[in-house]
Amino acid sequence: MMMKQQLLTLLTFCTLGITATAQNKSFTVAAMNVDGMPKSIKVAGIYTVNLNPDAKEAAGATAIGQKLVTKGYDYIAVSEDFNYNDQIMEQIGGIYSAGTHRGKINASLAAIANYLAKKPLFDTDGLNLFWRKDAVGVNAEYWTAWNDHHGYDNDGADGLIKKGFRYYLADLGDGQLVDLYILHMDAEVSDGDLAARESQLRQLADDILRINPSRRPKIVMGDTNCRYTRDHLKTLFIDVINADPRYTIKDGWVEKCKNNTYPAYGSNALMVDALGYVEGEIVDKLFYINPKYGMQLTLNRFFVDTDFNGADGEPLADHYPVVGKFVAKGTLYDPATYWSGSYDNNAYRAYALAYDGLLPLTRATLKSPLKEELAALLTEHVDAASDITARIAAFRQHLKENMAENYTEDEQTSKLANPSFEQGQRLASGHVEGWVVNADAWEAFTSGVVDNNEGAAVRDFWPHDGNYVFNTWGGTPAGGFFCRQEVTLTAGWYRLEGTIATDSEFSVNLRFGDARLSSGPRYDRHEGCRVQLITYHPGGKVIIGAESDNWFEADDFRLYRYKAIPTAIESIEADNPSTLTPHPSTIYDLSGRRLSQPRPGLNIIRNANGTTQKILIK
Repeated sequence: MMMKQQLLTLLTFCTLGITATAQNKSFTVAAMNVDGMPKSIKVAGIYTVNLNPDAKEAAGATAIGQKLVTKGYDYIAVSEDFNYNDQIMEQIGGIYSAGTHRGKINASLAAIANYLAKKPLFDTDGLNLFWRKDAVGVNAEYWTAWNDHHGYDNDGADGLIKKGFRYYLADLGDGQLVDLYILHMDAEVSDGDLAARESQLRQLADDILRINPSRRPKIVMGDTNCRYTRDHLKTLFIDVINADPRYTIKDGWVEKCKNNTYPAYGSNALMVDALGYVEGEIVDKLFYINPKYGMQLTLNRFFVDTDFNGADGEPLADHYPVVGKFVAKGTLYDPATYWSGSYDNNAYRAYALAYDGLLPLTRATLKSPLKEELAALLTEHVDAASDITARIAAFRQHLKENMAENYTEDEQTSKLANPSFEQGQRLASGHVEGWVVNADAWEAFTSGVVDNNEGAAVRDFWPHDGNYVFNTWGGTPAGGFFCRQEVTLTAGWYRLEGTIATDSEFSVNLRFGDARLSSGPRYDRHEGCRVQLITYHPGGKVIIGAESDNWFEADDFRLYRYKAIPTAIESIEADNPSTLTPHPSTIYDLSGRRLSQPRPGLNIIRNANGTTQKILIK
């Protein structure tokens, strides 16, 4: 069972990855069971059931919230966040944003029927994520129920709620994204409970490994109810992730407190009461997973924060938070050609190129079109690479159509120097008027489409503009093959076009800042590919051009800036559509969607002469 809910998906359509320009980013994560179950509940207002006699309830939740404010953790994963979420948010809401709170424990007559049928009594998972508004973000959320559990109102009462795990696409800024999993696993230690946790470990590992290909690092944290000494945590989770050639996984406690030595299954339990919070093992875990290539996480510190006590010196909840201090290094992009093992095939390479086309450049003030559709593709589980590749291509087309329907375009090609390579010297290797080219290549120049000198490579290149095209090939330059220029643009959405070509199954990328769009493999050097890249630019200087790991040809760059529908400059009321200004060029609703005819309510009319009216149809 899966429920997908998109949160703050302020995403830009960008392509073929992020350049290695992001700075190292330090951030903290914490996982805490906040013990949010009340002492007792009244079932249907008739009789009382004792649940959690030692609960601190609302006062404890308020104190936990006050403590969290002083700690300033960037991401906080909580479990058993049931009835007192409001009290926590009252304390932290000015600083933190929150994920979906899925409800309280509050029994009703309908719940009694569920109880008799052994169905989940309370439609909640008790999980939530908080993140600092001023430092980090979240782009997507989904929840997954565990396939198996043990016990209903016994053995931990795991069947009374809908336990599971959540996924978040965490955004550190500067193009750095992390897959973040938070969870609460089956409780207690009967054979049935141990078997249920084994199933949940397999399910979690499978979910992590099925997001393919992902060069995002991952953090997994929460109340596992697992101990290495009694649960097959290492063999069913740690070893499974490490066996995949794409990833390595570490347990923060094992790395920082146990010198990377995992406790042996079947050995004596390492109890905190006797050993303390360094040598002793607790069930709250913090794992992190690094991809073989791409952005990396370094864990600088791991500890249990024992400062969460009340005025009486007693713990505010059953568990102290586990805390990790990380540094994120590098960015997400890494060529798909670096893949190995079972994913080293053409289908997944094509998917890697298409998938990288969806990596977001999140802007805090950006309202991205089709953000829910884009977020769904970013977090998609992949079973058939060819299927998802087709869906990504369909999304690209959908975005293009959406922008064309809801925006007008202002051509900005004049901002580019020599956009069609018609100016400057010909056949002067290493020098192209207005462009920076790769000087390490054997050849990088403009040539005529009918020139005899290397003419066979370009004379049939189509479509082209004017009499000259850009060419680069030869050698193995460390910086790749490219032509680029820096321009200064105002903030907004842009569409960049260019004709690019190569062969021998190579690919060429159109570039606009950090955004890249691949031509895909080109099998005929004479067949130019008209590529259109849509992205958002926050304003200022930006690099525009084309680049590849191999030789290519390019021509006819065009740049357009999307213009939103202007604010209405004239407002009138009409009882029927017949009073509208004659011959409007386009009609829109308030969301900016184009309409075929006016509808009841407010209509925005953009007239053929460029004026705009706001029309209210009663």
